[in-house]
Amino acid sequence: MNLIGLLIFACHVAFIQSIDKKEVQTSLKANWDSTSLLAEASEFIAEENEKQFFKFVDIVNSEASTLDWEQLTDEQKYEYTMKTAAKVISPASMDLLKFALALRQYSPRVQSFQQIAAEYGENCPVFAVVGEQVSCELSKVDSLIKDAKKDTQVLASDHIIGNKSSKKAVIVYGELGSASFAKAWQQLSQTQKNGLIFRHFQKTIKSNPVSLSGYGVELAIKNTEYKAVDESNEKKSVEEDETDLFGFNIKLLKELHPESVEAIETFRVNLKESDELTPLKRWELQDLSYQAAQKIVNAGPAEALGTLEEYSQNFPTHARALAKTTVSDKLRKEVLINRKMLEESSIDVGETSLYINGINQDINSLDLFKLASLLKQENKLAEGFHSMGINREYLSVLVGMDTSDEEKTSYAVDHREGYPFFINNLDTDKKYKQWGNSVKLMLQPYYPGMIRPIARNLFSLVFVVDPSTAEGRKFLRIGQTFNSHDIAMRIGYIFVVNQDPKASGETDLGIALLNLFNFVSIDSTNADALKVLNNFLDSYRSQDPTIADLKEFFEGKFSDANFKEVFGVDSDYDKGRKHGFEFVQKTGLNSAPKVLLNGFILDDEGVRGDNIEETIMMEVMKISPKIQRAIMEGKLTDRMNVGNWVLDQKDVMPRINKRILSAPSKKIYVDLLGSKECKTLEGADKLSEVDKAACILQTTKYLQKATNDAILPVTFWTVADAESVDGRRFIYNSLQVLKNSGKTRVGIIFNPENIEKACEPNSISSYIRAALEYLPMDQAKRLILKLSNEEYAVDFVSGKMTFDDLSVGGMDTAKFLADKKKLDCGRTRAEANLIKSLLDISAGDRVVVGNALQVGPLDKDEHFEAADFKLLESMLLSRGADVIASHLTKWEYNAANGAGSNVAFSIAGLVGRHASSQKRTWVSIKGDEHSVVTLPADEVNRPAVDVLAVVDPLTLEAQKLGTILQLIKKVTNCDIKLIMNPKDKHSELPLKRFYRYAAASELSFDSNGNLNSNVVRFDNLPSKQLLTMSLQAPDSWIVEAVSAKYDLDNIKLEQASGNVVAVFALQHLLVEGQCFDEVSGQPPRGLQFVLGTDKNPKQFDTIVMANLGYFQLKANPGAWKLEIREGKSSEIYKIGSHVGAEKIGDDVLQVVIDSFTGKSVRVRVEKKEGMEDRNVLSDEEEGVWSSLSNLVSSKEKPQEVINVFSLASGHLYERFMRIMIVSVMKNTKHPVKFWLLKNYLSPQFKETLPTLAKHYGFEYELIEYKWPRWLHQQKEKQRIMWGFKILFLDVLFPLDVQKVIFVDADQVVRADLMELMKFDLGNAPYGYVPFCESRKEMDGFRFWKQGYWANHLAGRRYHISALYVIDLQKFRQIAAGDRLRGQYQGLSGDPNSLANLDQDLPNNMIHQVKIKSLPQEWLWCETWCDDASKKNAKTIDLCNNPLTKEPKLDSATRIIGEWKTYDDEIREVISGKNGESNVIPDIDDSHTEL
Repeated sequence: MNLIGLLIFACHVAFIQSIDKKEVQTSLKANWDSTSLLAEASEFIAEENEKQFFKFVDIVNSEASTLDWEQLTDEQKYEYTMKTAAKVISPASMDLLKFALALRQYSPRVQSFQQIAAEYGENCPVFAVVGEQVSCELSKVDSLIKDAKKDTQVLASDHIIGNKSSKKAVIVYGELGSASFAKAWQQLSQTQKNGLIFRHFQKTIKSNPVSLSGYGVELAIKNTEYKAVDESNEKKSVEEDETDLFGFNIKLLKELHPESVEAIETFRVNLKESDELTPLKRWELQDLSYQAAQKIVNAGPAEALGTLEEYSQNFPTHARALAKTTVSDKLRKEVLINRKMLEESSIDVGETSLYINGINQDINSLDLFKLASLLKQENKLAEGFHSMGINREYLSVLVGMDTSDEEKTSYAVDHREGYPFFINNLDTDKKYKQWGNSVKLMLQPYYPGMIRPIARNLFSLVFVVDPSTAEGRKFLRIGQTFNSHDIAMRIGYIFVVNQDPKASGETDLGIALLNLFNFVSIDSTNADALKVLNNFLDSYRSQDPTIADLKEFFEGKFSDANFKEVFGVDSDYDKGRKHGFEFVQKTGLNSAPKVLLNGFILDDEGVRGDNIEETIMMEVMKISPKIQRAIMEGKLTDRMNVGNWVLDQKDVMPRINKRILSAPSKKIYVDLLGSKECKTLEGADKLSEVDKAACILQTTKYLQKATNDAILPVTFWTVADAESVDGRRFIYNSLQVLKNSGKTRVGIIFNPENIEKACEPNSISSYIRAALEYLPMDQAKRLILKLSNEEYAVDFVSGKMTFDDLSVGGMDTAKFLADKKKLDCGRTRAEANLIKSLLDISAGDRVVVGNALQVGPLDKDEHFEAADFKLLESMLLSRGADVIASHLTKWEYNAANGAGSNVAFSIAGLVGRHASSQKRTWVSIKGDEHSVVTLPADEVNRPAVDVLAVVDPLTLEAQKLGTILQLIKKVTNCDIKLIMNPKDKHSELPLKRFYRYAAASELSFDSNGNLNSNVVRFDNLPSKQLLTMSLQAPDSWIVEAVSAKYDLDNIKLEQASGNVVAVFALQHLLVEGQCFDEVSGQPPRGLQFVLGTDKNPKQFDTIVMANLGYFQLKANPGAWKLEIREGKSSEIYKIGSHVGAEKIGDDVLQVVIDSFTGKSVRVRVEKKEGMEDRNVLSDEEEGVWSSLSNLVSSKEKPQEVINVFSLASGHLYERFMRIMIVSVMKNTKHPVKFWLLKNYLSPQFKETLPTLAKHYGFEYELIEYKWPRWLHQQKEKQRIMWGFKILFLDVLFPLDVQKVIFVDADQVVRADLMELMKFDLGNAPYGYVPFCESRKEMDGFRFWKQGYWANHLAGRRYHISALYVIDLQKFRQIAAGDRLRGQYQGLSGDPNSLANLDQDLPNNMIHQVKIKSLPQEWLWCETWCDDASKKNAKTIDLCNNPLTKEPKLDSATRIIGEWKTYDDEIREVISGKNGESNVIPDIDDSHTEL
């Protein structure tokens, strides 16, 4: 056969194979019906700009009468949506809108409104709600407002026009696009004076669940089916060419066609692997990552991303061909050169990383919904910079800026200003001499929760106290205790006592204690002085001492000293009295006591309770990484004064003002994005908001320190009424910044309460305006300082002082006054109107806008001192204002007339408003020719996002990355750089799974215009391999299989009659939370929450863990009520403060789920009066258990119901579990309730369960829990299931279940389990059966008899986890679950730990969590127990046998006589032969467990 014939035949073989190949198909649907694409698009636009949302709504409403909305197909509705959206958003946003609709990103928000509407039960297309009043007749809205007794509940996601502060806002529910809604909205928006809210609602919805994407699907090669052959002792051999491979003589073909050897070899490999994966030899594995990298680089920019996706996602079928790829030396050399620079960016060899505009994305946890939001933000930034003429170089500005916006971003104060009395000094005190004194010791590993003993002032703990108070006295004792225990901290005190000069130590205890401290310290040390104070105060811990008590103590101890000299009015021992008071006032601390660690103010609650040590340690752990980073980067060295360095950092502020420091997290910025140039305020009121802002920015006259033109980093708008005392003081204080700072300029903008008064010829405002218009800057500044200084202003306004008295040196007063007469009040009027509209403030309000960040309006009695303006300047500089200005200067921006400073102001606003709060990193490399693929943006002249991917193509992350990069390329204009970072050598196959990531960039429709579902397809899979499917959904999704003909745990395509199709459903979105006690700061263990709606208030419940106070609840889109569960929890606790929820009643929080990312809430609870000593998990007589037993139904009183917990995955184990269930029922007359883990059950099993329950008379409940994201994740399904057996026992079951027995699915029970329910566990939380030791031939496999386990168990037995009893009451009381999770977290990071997770963990914890050994007969298995003991067996378990490796089905029928009888009986029951209906198809259990 010639070569052409061969190739034709090869194509024919490939074609036949492709026809014959079966696919695996997966899809995922939401559990709610399809939402309107038009509504989803409107929500996308609302996030961009609320005003554009209403513009969009108005356009749709104006066209609704001609649309005939209900008759349009999905495709026509989509086309109309896109066409209309294009009228209100930019082209870049249009691309992202397509992506958001493909993702159905806003479907949960639209559905949340639908769910709230459904609660009202109205049967009309449009209806209105005010408070609790509801009506379909919109003409009755006024009477609804009148009759409403409750206020309208406004949601954070609501869209409001009109009076936004109205308590009786009108909510209109209707469908956007429909004529009925258009008419109603038009009518109400014209007539309604109250606020008007629009919420999406469809009266009739097509029954078609929303098809989802944004999840991964893996088909893992099961067990040892595909394993590298270990040929380490063999010589490398070259494979012989076959003489007969599917009828082809490969050897002869190569001899006949030497010019086509490579093509023939590829053909040979394809033929060999067409049906089965052949193992690779060890030497063939080594270079696989480099070979895959070479393939990608060779593919070139156009095909690189597709090649990455193909070779990573389908690696098992490409492995052999890949192993034959030649790697160029140039690629190897360049990889090594780049590696050093990648390591500087903390990227290790073989690591895969993704950076979007410098923000590192964790690929494993990245979900498309967060990615879509990030791309939206970054596109806004790119557009904003582009509109200012800054293109790709904008990234260098962002990398240098601090864009964190979290309120928990903490700032420190400089305690040096308070001149603390330090009682020790780690740098110099002799007692620390035996410690090392190099700061580099901070980099060495140390015990967690302890401070390293280093003789340097790395940590300074300063107590700000009034020593006369009980709290102050407590802190005096704590400081001395810390010092005496040699804790590695410098400890100091700032005393805050009475400032009245007439008061003295003879009349005031606080002053007297300060006098005593100073008196002792002068002749001794501060540490001795503190000891004397504590010696006196130790007798008065529970009562207040008096001056007489102190006098008696002093005269007894210092008989030669004169009491009056030390404590009198003219005492020389008053040092620190003034400093302490001034420090507290100046820094904004305002009161004592306060505790500062390195200047950071510790939480008041944390330091006042008994857990001050814990609070301090938490702060040390927060501060330590910053110090370690500085040491690694060489910013902190041994030669420096460490204490001073700590307080010279950028997060150390001159003052703490919560309004200023929390402003970045509120993100109220003046928006200048896309604004035009402006020269006058005339007619500016008709411009858009961004153009109004530009007019104020560009036409305001600014004051600054220097007169020369420079680009200044900070711009203040001081908005105030110069006719009021407070307004003048505000202006005066803002100008104080200019005395010392050359980095700031101040613009004064008038916002008078009475505009006519401000326009009077002799008003202060008119003189300030004239000074700004006509005087040189220096003179204007000095004059305005006088005009705003109340000492002068009050006399000038009253007429006691003339303008001549105010004039400043160098000014021509006559000319100034003549010029002033020409000035009208137009500017002031225009400015006042614009600023009110722009900042949404009232006339007379005081606001400062710093670099576009709005701070205020201030409250009426609130003071804003010069130090506060200085603090605002410091904060803006620390967040990157300097970076912006220096870049603009470097880029030679025009600085004349403040133009460059205006751009700096605009950039700061843009970044503050739109930039992500995550840290940005600049990753650089040396070579990009041979190991880097560069894909430039499709449109060079459009704003672009920078995407950098560092990749080893054969990693789990790379399997997901290929799809994500292709998606990003489609949905946004971006530059992509793909840097190869291959692992040097592999000793085993790097990937043992096939993978797909569901990610559509745009919706598609069928020929009838209906929306297509998203389907994930695997084709060209090997037919002989056993595969197991796992769906990897975002952290906040609870997903389960709802339709699957085949066993998804054991897929073998050669046994399937057609495609393997699996349909999953998103059953719930997760509400995750943390709960703490307000007073103790500890999690309230055992506290229960319930989540529900008005119609079903107790739909879901949960229990709070001690680990992080964590709890989780299931929910779906909508508004939910979160309450403390009725019973012990609600008797003891009430809800206090909360984040992520709204309080809507006594002890009721509203939690709104409106996104695919679920919801995170933080709740603090308080104990009710009289309940301070009670505990939900208390063991008292009147405790939770006695009260709960009354709540338990008569059918399930403690020890009367057998509770059995079990889990299974795959059809075979579900078959075993049915037999286990029946065996339990056959051996008891007591009621039984089975608690089965729902997470992995197949649809068929769930269908058969009701039939079995009815026939055999048992109750069951399907329980589920989502593995918490903070707990170390397991990757293999088997290990995940082991985790569920042991890690969540305290939270899986309701509190009223007191005892539960875990029984393995592959067990058969031969006795009444009630015996175990009543078994006395002897104060242990659980009981396990020890491993049998009677079958002696297995001694070699008893690993617990030697090495680590023998030492650890110290004579105790090693227990098996196939059956155990849990006393849940005891288990929770001793926090066993929390201890097990803590130990698991510590051990699971090591891949060699916890080989049998569910068994090793409790045995490892045997010393901390006691195990009661159950009688041996409760678990017999042939592997470990001898034949003689079988007759006493109460349960038989099908343990794996490491000697025979006998399949479980075979051993079941051989070992357990009744097994087949049970199996046949169950088949009859579920097939309907016992009078039941047929609810399940035949089950294919033909595979065996491997």
